Amino acid sequence: MGTLDRQVRQAQRRLWLNRWLGQWGWCLFAATCLWTVLLLVDRLFGYDLALGWFGLAGLALSLLASGAWLSMTREPGIHAAVALDQAAGLKERISTGLQVRGNSRDPFAAAVVADAERCVAGLSARKLIPLRWTGSLSYGTAMLLVGALLLLLPEFDLLQREEAQAAAQAQQAMMSRMREVVAQPVTALSQLAEKHADRELDRQVKALEDALRQETGKDPEVLRREAVKQLDKLQDTLKNKANEDRFKVLDETKKKLRQMGGPEDPKGEAAKLIEAMRSGDFEQAQKELKELQEKLAQRAREGKIDPEQAEQMRKQLSELAQKLQQASEDTQSKREMQNMGLSEKDMERVLNALAKKDPAQMEKLAKELAERLKEQGVSQEQLQKMMEKMAQRQEACKSMKEMGQKMADAAQKLEKGDTEAALDEMGEAGEMLSEMEQLEQQLNELESQMSQLDEAREGLNESDSEGTGKCKPCDGKGFRKDGAPCPHCMGTGECMSGGGRGAGNRDRDDSVDVDFKNEKAKVKTAKGGRIISQQHVKGEHLKGKSEAEFYDAASAAEIEATDALNRERIPRAYRKAVRNYFDRLGDEFKPEAEGSKGAAPQAGEKSEK
Repeated sequence: MGTLDRQVRQAQRRLWLNRWLGQWGWCLFAATCLWTVLLLVDRLFGYDLALGWFGLAGLALSLLASGAWLSMTREPGIHAAVALDQAAGLKERISTGLQVRGNSRDPFAAAVVADAERCVAGLSARKLIPLRWTGSLSYGTAMLLVGALLLLLPEFDLLQREEAQAAAQAQQAMMSRMREVVAQPVTALSQLAEKHADRELDRQVKALEDALRQETGKDPEVLRREAVKQLDKLQDTLKNKANEDRFKVLDETKKKLRQMGGPEDPKGEAAKLIEAMRSGDFEQAQKELKELQEKLAQRAREGKIDPEQAEQMRKQLSELAQKLQQASEDTQSKREMQNMGLSEKDMERVLNALAKKDPAQMEKLAKELAERLKEQGVSQEQLQKMMEKMAQRQEACKSMKEMGQKMADAAQKLEKGDTEAALDEMGEAGEMLSEMEQLEQQLNELESQMSQLDEAREGLNESDSEGTGKCKPCDGKGFRKDGAPCPHCMGTGECMSGGGRGAGNRDRDDSVDVDFKNEKAKVKTAKGGRIISQQHVKGEHLKGKSEAEFYDAASAAEIEATDALNRERIPRAYRKAVRNYFDRLGDEFKPEAEGSKGAAPQAGEKSEK
């Protein structure tokens, strides 16, 4: 490369650099304008944009755009030669030499080229073509300074996005709390529905899960109310299941078994069996009966049946059969019908209707008898309830008679020396005890689930009061209806933080996996046990028929108010006042002991545990 080409190339680079600075100035101005617009949007509307990254991206794009612009608009070398001639005042000597350099045979052209090389030998393109600060760079720099000053602009959040985001986070936290509250009962109920193949219960559990599934734009408060409704439906379903006749028959069976006397020989082999059945512990009774079977079977296999031991076991089985037969006698039903004023003929008709187990016939008979006993104050509803109770009692008596017959048959087989047949009879009695024990377990499961649903419902109500800043008892007004400050929010109208559980942060990690294990405590109840606690319940206990009409009306109103309290229809702030009102009402309007026809009401009712 000759001196002429080298100088022209240097001049060309200087021209390119000046052109690139001008082009980059305009690209920087455009990028800065765009970044400033984003900055204003972020400050005014609170979008929380990543302005730093946007700024770096704009700078990089301006450099890339200006480089691409330069590559598309760069000039050839002749332009650089002309610019060098003008800057050095050489009157186109360099540009002419560059143009005629290709004609080497022409002496004139060779002389022109030699003259051009002699002229550029001492020139410097950096001095002749200096870098220029263009106007576009001034605009870009000025816009950059404007954007930097706008960084001092405070956030206005005209669209209230931060407030909406905070509300969304609070709603999300409320939804998480509600899901946490119902997690355990939903899991337990799902297992219960799967265990007993209950499609209706499974459908309601899924409805509860769907009720707590957050939907776009749906108010969590609405979801909470829907979840409470689903909990109420589940509660009603479980109550209906717990009130089924089979469980009531089981309860009547336990009542009948408590009427059994203790074993004549407390040290006998069947004494524990009698005590377990007397206390209504079907699981223990089943174990004791199984132990008797194993002992009898082992003696038969070993051929070591002692006649005296066999006779003792026969007597104890006969004793148990006799006690079951005596306890199965239904004298209470006859006494209740007599108290209702039914004649012997009517009692026989009732018993026949119960034996047929025809609900339509029982209802028709109850309606007919109610018309005849209307003057005595007996209603059709009372008769129907009495007949239902009698039917359950008779079913319990039937089960006890069958079990007693099994025990009697086993005793007879032992007396004849037929051990295998005796074991079969005892095994059938054990199956009856197993069925009762399974029913008891199902009832305990239902009661346990109802208790969990109550806790979940209370938890949802607490989530309602804690999840929102609005005080529920005063509806956010800060004052009660009588004008006094609300004690729950101290007149602020907002929920007190902590909810009585202690102040401070209560951060927790919801990402940890959790699991639940449902267990039922095994307890025993026995007649004649030691009293471990006493509880005095405030209320009226009347014997006989009360003539105080106002007192009856007050009692009915108290029952209705109690139901409203249990169903959360009365605000929490007024519940204590409602309870105190009816307590005072019961104290002030008691029927006089001397003037009433029935017995004087007692001051309270004592319950023993």
